[in-house]
Amino acid sequence: MRIGIDARLYGLEHAGLGRYVLEMVNQVLKTDTKNEYVLFLTSRHAMEFQNKKRVKVVITNTPIYGFLEQIVLPFVFMRERLDLLHIPHFNAPFLYPGKIILTIHDLIKHQSKGKETTTRQPWLYFFKRGGYLFLTNIIVHRASHIIVPSEFVRKDVSKKLHVKVEKITVTYEAVSGNLKKIRLSDSGKRLILSRYGLSQPFVVYTGSTYPHKNVELLIDAIIKHNENKEADLQLALIGARPIFWERMQKKIEDQSLGHWIKLLGFVDDKNVSKLYSLALALVHPSKMEGFGLTGMEAMNLGLPVISSYASCLPEVYGSAALFFDPDNVEDLVEKMETLISSTELRKSLSEKGLLQAKKYSWERMGKETVAVYNSLLKK
Repeated sequence: MRIGIDARLYGLEHAGLGRYVLEMVNQVLKTDTKNEYVLFLTSRHAMEFQNKKRVKVVITNTPIYGFLEQIVLPFVFMRERLDLLHIPHFNAPFLYPGKIILTIHDLIKHQSKGKETTTRQPWLYFFKRGGYLFLTNIIVHRASHIIVPSEFVRKDVSKKLHVKVEKITVTYEAVSGNLKKIRLSDSGKRLILSRYGLSQPFVVYTGSTYPHKNVELLIDAIIKHNENKEADLQLALIGARPIFWERMQKKIEDQSLGHWIKLLGFVDDKNVSKLYSLALALVHPSKMEGFGLTGMEAMNLGLPVISSYASCLPEVYGSAALFFDPDNVEDLVEKMETLISSTELRKSLSEKGLLQAKKYSWERMGKETVAVYNSLLKK
């Protein structure tokens, strides 16, 4: 059979989505030795698959999320006479008449809304949001099957978009090998701390600063802890995307928090690994996630995780994280102080986290994805 995958998001330049598509494509091709595959890739990554058996590459530079996706892509896909097409995001062309599998990573855009959630002009934001809602509500019913990264998202999609649970399959994501456990010498520790203007103890947050990520509550918790204890606990904010960072920078400057809150911006994987080896914990205050990969990456390196008790996070992290109410800054302060004061708790969370991270694998995700393909090809 002939299976197509819209892999235009393939690659780490597309952050979490790009990681998912990269791992999914490679694991599917490794697992499936029977079906033929057509990969729709941008010219940037097309050469990576030129010599693969049973793989045809179609260079497809149609912009992501653009109007052309809905006009051009149906014809691009139809030309390949596919038995099945996997679109790994919500942006499937609803005019394509063939059999589709859709991956829905989360419904954050359904819940996180309003002018505080965007840096765009209001008219453009409402136009794009309206387009997203219209397309998503059509395509989930148009799709033959839906893949999601957690049981939480499965239930969320079923409830909010009125899709039968039986039509949705969970394939958990996993930790990749991009972050490595590093043991630093004393001089190595001093060098990395000096480079980023940090001193121990510090906690780390990795990710974007969209409002649903709840980073302002984390900043407020650092302030309260330091004022209560006359302490100097620092927060290192790591993130490649500058969206909303101006708001954070203004808050830090207005309240003279520069010593406590460090906006590090983009940090490469090697230095993230070094920072994780020195941090007290990773704090994950988000109110909405599809899987919670950053916390799982920290666990995989033995870094204790303090997480909000929200969306999929209790499901994915299990008993390996210290949970707090994402609407209660005092609860987060209490959890941080508990972790700081207990060496035994830090050791326990580190050990549990290592075990929890091992429960998930991209290889298993690939096998489960191929199983979904084969079940639909039989129908």
